Amino acid sequence: MIATKIGKKSGVPDNYTRLGEYIAAAEEKGEKLHQFWIRNCDAGTNIEDLDLALLEIEAVRRQKPDIADKTYHLVVSFRPGDQDKLTTDDLMAIEAEYANALGYADHQRVAGTHINTDNFHMHIAFNKVHPETLKVVTPHRDFKILAKVSREMEKKYGLAIDPGMTDGKERDPNKLSPAARNYESHTWQESFQRHVLKHRKQILEGLKKATNWQDVHQVLAEYDTSINLRGNGMVLISPDGQAMKASQLDRSCSKNTLEGRFGVFEARREKAQGKSKRRYKPRPLVRHRKTLTLWRRYLNTRKTLHRQPSLTSRALRSWKMFLLIETHQDPLATVLIIAHQEFLRTAAYGAKQSRRGPKNINLIS
Repeated sequence: MIATKIGKKSGVPDNYTRLGEYIAAAEEKGEKLHQFWIRNCDAGTNIEDLDLALLEIEAVRRQKPDIADKTYHLVVSFRPGDQDKLTTDDLMAIEAEYANALGYADHQRVAGTHINTDNFHMHIAFNKVHPETLKVVTPHRDFKILAKVSREMEKKYGLAIDPGMTDGKERDPNKLSPAARNYESHTWQESFQRHVLKHRKQILEGLKKATNWQDVHQVLAEYDTSINLRGNGMVLISPDGQAMKASQLDRSCSKNTLEGRFGVFEARREKAQGKSKRRYKPRPLVRHRKTLTLWRRYLNTRKTLHRQPSLTSRALRSWKMFLLIETHQDPLATVLIIAHQEFLRTAAYGAKQSRRGPKNINLIS
């Protein structure tokens, strides 16, 4: 099991109702709702009660108008085969264990499990505002809490084990975070973190030579990356707003270490000069020798539809959705779908099989 907190995106309003409807609808292509339940709402506990439950939850949240982030969105991903071991009661018990550990036992929430071709997973949307005390609860060091509960649930229900960062093993510097894996799973496009880790050696060599914060900004800008404060730490940020903890690049890039070298953090004083050495831009995770033709068609389609917003343009917001739609008229799309699914399966679970995927399919270099 891998439990991942999906953080609020900068500049995007916190919309609990939209999230609750998403969980109930299982909107992703090829995805369907497996189980659904509601907790701590007078409106009821079933999917038929969702509309009233969301109104009830929003009524509580409106009493905290000054709080921008009032939702804790948790996704729990299971390994292949785990679904068959778990009953509905088991799934609800697992959800309750995460709620108790995070301090949300008495909080309103909706939860549901989804089935798709990639994996079996559970969404839990907690209202961070307590329905009676109106206290806003934000768990501290929740990644440790999530890892602890995951290991306990794996043992209790006989599930496959996914060792986490807190299990006493040295972290693989090239391993993607759950958030980056989630991005790639939903878009089939290279995540910002993969882009950064691909140039890890060069970035670290540049940072070793830095003597102040402005040098740090210049080194990172060469790889289309910026750095800023967030919470109690630092994050690396892509041009399109994706973020990763700076310490995920290397432990030497933690806030304490960098401020120990260069003093209190300083924002960049001027824009980078010239072009980046290695730009981060959308690109597919894997490619066939003819992928470029399909990729250009996807980009052109997005550009055209962007000028005419519609439901179709929203559906084509990712390479994954484009390929799934294209299968009706282009056999190559089907080949690429198989390749992406194989790549993601291998990357996520470390299967002992070739990372090249099907014949004639290669990773982007």
